[in-house]
This record gives sequence, structure tokens and C-alpha cells, in this order.
Amino acid sequence: MEFTAAKKDFASALAKAQGIPEQRNLASVMANILLESVGSDAVRLTAQSYEVTLVTVFPAHVSSPGRMALTARSLTDRARMLPEAPVNLSIMENQWANLSVGQRSSTIPGILPDNMPEVVPPSPTVEVMLPRALLLEMADRVGFAMSVDEGRPNLNGINISISPTETGATVDAVATDGHRLSWLSRPIETSAPVERVSAILHRKGVADLKRFLDGVEGDVKVGFLRNAVVFTIDTGYLLVRQIELEYPEFRKVIPSGFRFTVDMDREELVSAVKWAQPSISSDNKSPIIRLRFESGKAVVMARDPERGDANTSMDVAFEGEAFEIAYNNRYLLEALSAVTEQTVTLSIKGEASASLLTSPSDDGLRQVIMPVRM
Repeated sequence: MEFTAAKKDFASALAKAQGIPEQRNLASVMANILLESVGSDAVRLTAQSYEVTLVTVFPAHVSSPGRMALTARSLTDRARMLPEAPVNLSIMENQWANLSVGQRSSTIPGILPDNMPEVVPPSPTVEVMLPRALLLEMADRVGFAMSVDEGRPNLNGINISISPTETGATVDAVATDGHRLSWLSRPIETSAPVERVSAILHRKGVADLKRFLDGVEGDVKVGFLRNAVVFTIDTGYLLVRQIELEYPEFRKVIPSGFRFTVDMDREELVSAVKWAQPSISSDNKSPIIRLRFESGKAVVMARDPERGDANTSMDVAFEGEAFEIAYNNRYLLEALSAVTEQTVTLSIKGEASASLLTSPSDDGLRQVIMPVRM
């Protein structure tokens, strides 16, 4: 097999595959990327792991049809250093390949392509068209709250559910690690009836989804299988294993009956929390930021006997008895970063109960944060 492709097309396809092939066991067949000719003017790239499968097609001039399976790490490392010139890749007798671009050349290790696992095109039972922007919003504004605790596998991803409505459907995306929760709810219009469906998208696939959608425009076809979710565009698809467990009933943990609510300027609050960071000991596993509410103001502060204290006073519309509450500063910053509107509303029930962070201009995004007991 031999083909020549534009650098941007070749590099873009490899960028989508970054991180998918096996990284630790380089002897595994899944540590390789499969390249196959598609007629005389395209090449299909396939990258696999136990959680994710990527299939994408890019334009190329195929001078000799065939297949090659090359070590993903070597191929992607070289792709990062490609100059702006056509890329030529040709198979050698030992299943390695020669990569040449401009005045540069390199050999890439490979294996017999027949040893690669067979990829069966997915056949979803339910499909719906979702805007690319909505999928990226799920990853950026919800994904940070996914758990990394392998002992709670049902929390190791984003729970996506679609519910039919009179005018279309509602898409809900939720992630939680037990200490904080992010819930995004958005209405969509559909031209065809939508079935109720739900799946837990594995966290490994969330980062891969963002890379897959890079440069994509318009809607993405999202298909639900028994054990996976598949995202399909014109040039290919990304199949992500779903976690086949029950997701907790998250609506039950959304707090209500608040002691008080207060509107705050998001950028000012973020700046105040960051100002206090140098006073938080780096070896503290749960860095704490304190918020003290007094008449007409909120004081954001941090204290450490070795690094000193820091505080920032903010003007807020608060009246009543002074109240102090503490949060993990990273959790608070990540929740604030997910809310892009200028004003945020912090609703507090008590120093030992979950707090709710929302925005008056976006009722579809809720951030729940558990306080830290002082």
C-alpha cells in the first residue's frame, strides 16, 4: 500500500485518534492504527481500545491499494513534527512503513494488518440528531464532575438521557463524583419522533469525543446501542462503550428549601478565589476556601499558619445574620468555570447541606457542591 495526503488532512485524522490506541502495553495489537485504501482517492483510519473505536476517512491519492497497521505512538509522534508538505506513506516488506515529507523521512514500526481486530459497523436501535455545540457543551460544562473512583463505576462517565416532549425532546447530561454534581438540560427540536433513551458515556470517550468533533460543523447523528453510543458524521464515526449500570436518581439530590440565595459577579468571585489560592497549602488534599456573608458584602478568604492569610471583600445584596461556609476551592472554581454567564446565584441551605450554583439567565445548568465541614 502507498498513498500521498495533504499534511492537514493526515494530521487531522491522526489528531482524532490521539489517545485511543493502547498506551501502556505496546505489544498489544490495539497499540496500532489501521490504514486502508478506499478506492483511489481516500484512506480509512481505524483506532481502537476497549472503550472507544474511531473510524474516519480522509482524502488521499492512493497509488497502491492495500492495508497497513502501524504503531500509533510512533505515527502520532511523527505527525506532530510534519512540515507543510504532502505526506507519503508506503508499506515495506517487513510490515513497517516509510514516511516521507519534503526532505524528511522516517520508518514506522508495523504489524500484519490481518492481526487487527475486526470492526463491525454499528447498528443503533435509537438515533437522534444533536447539535455539535450541545455535545461539546456536555463535555465542557458537565464532564469535569465525573468520578475517577474505580470503586464507583456507574459514576465514571456522563449520564446522557433523551426524553420526548410535545415540541421535540429534552436532552439531560449529568456527572457527579459524590461531592459535586453538574446537570445540563437543553430542549431540542426534532423532525421525527424520539424514543426515551439513556446511557452512561464512559469518561475515556468524553475527551475522545471532543477531538472527534474538532472542525465539525452542523448536527451529529447520535445512536444508542445496547452497550455503546455511536457519534456519526460524514467522514466516519466514534463508538464509545457505555457503562452498563444504573445511574443514581440525581434529581433527588438537587437541594431546595434554601436559607438564603445571593447573586454574585462570576468573574469577581473567580478572581477572589484565585487570589486566596497562594494561601492554601499545596500538600492539603482538600484545599478549603471560606465564604463569609455579612450585611451588604461577602468575604472570600483562606487561612494557613505557614503561608499566611488572604481575603477579598465583594459587594453583594445580602441582609441578615452573618453566615460562613467552606468549599473545596477546586470544586468551586470548576463549577464557576462551567457557568459562562456574568451573574451567578449561590443558594445555601446550611453549612452541612449541598449548595446550588446557577445563573439567572440560564435555568438549564445546575451545579451542586457539598460544603466542607470546618
